[in-house]
Amino acid sequence: MSKHKRTAEELEKLIKKVKNDFPLHHRKISEITIEPTLTPKEAIQVAKTYHKKTFTDPDKLNGTVNEDINQLLFDEAYTFKIDPNDRDNDDIRPAWRVTVDLPDNPFLMEEYTLIVSDKDKKVMGILSPNGHPVYEGNEFTDEDIEYVMSEDDHVE
Repeated sequence: MSKHKRTAEELEKLIKKVKNDFPLHHRKISEITIEPTLTPKEAIQVAKTYHKKTFTDPDKLNGTVNEDINQLLFDEAYTFKIDPNDRDNDDIRPAWRVTVDLPDNPFLMEEYTLIVSDKDKKVMGILSPNGHPVYEGNEFTDEDIEYVMSEDDHVE
């Protein structure tokens, strides 16, 4: 990725945009502004079913699905897929962010996140402890990440 040289005004504008955009992607239950298809308990159950079926191999990340509804987050505009040729065709839709707590380990982070599509009622991806998508077939390229992090306004 290239380094950006920004003026103080440009940096201030970017910080303001991030502050305004962040709540859209990290809403607590009481802050949701749209009508979800799944209830919080249903979203957690979808995540638990997926987790149990997918992470039975002891060599993979196991952990425990966090069932605390107060820690559940809703993303009103999660980007499932980027179309770099036509940003209007990006696959953006609501999703639940369900965390999976990992056992204590000095070499691993504390949790990762299962992305439950509210529309599809299934797990559509995983975010690493650093918040990066890690599911097969829908990985973000460096160019995708650079575009998402750019100052362009992506949400109408």
